[in-house]
Amino acid sequence: MGQQTLKVAEEVAESEFSRMCAAFRVDEDTSELDEKDLAEWNELRGAIVRDICRGLLVIDPEGRPVYTPAGGKPITFNPPTGATIMALETYKDKQLSNTVAAMADMTQTNRGDFSRMPARDFQACTRLAKLFLADQ
Repeated sequence: MGQQTLKVAEEVAESEFSRMCAAFRVDEDTSELDEKDLAEWNELRGAIVRDICRGLLVIDPEGRPVYTPAGGKPITFNPPTGATIMALETYKDKQLSNTVAAMADMTQTNRGDFSRMPARDFQACTRLAKLFLADQ
């Protein structure tokens, strides 16, 4: 899993990923995915599991992911609501801005908090949003 020191065993991280998916009602069944979608799922899942292994992402007792960006305060993701879905249409033809609006809704933070994050942390948060907002 790379040169970085792991804080959580991979098996534990995978179990935590599944617990988070269950809490957020994310279907982990990949049996009906085509080859392209399966590859995307495996890439997304793998990156999130790596963040758990590195201790950047912790799953709280309710199954909510708590991400701690470099030098920042922890950000807790809550399950998406109708308001989250509506936030995806905040800006006309600006997918990334809409994703940030949805992340701000899920985390009950300001959009600006994400804009000031280091790129690696921002990307980790967008992966969580992608997981929770994917059509199931």
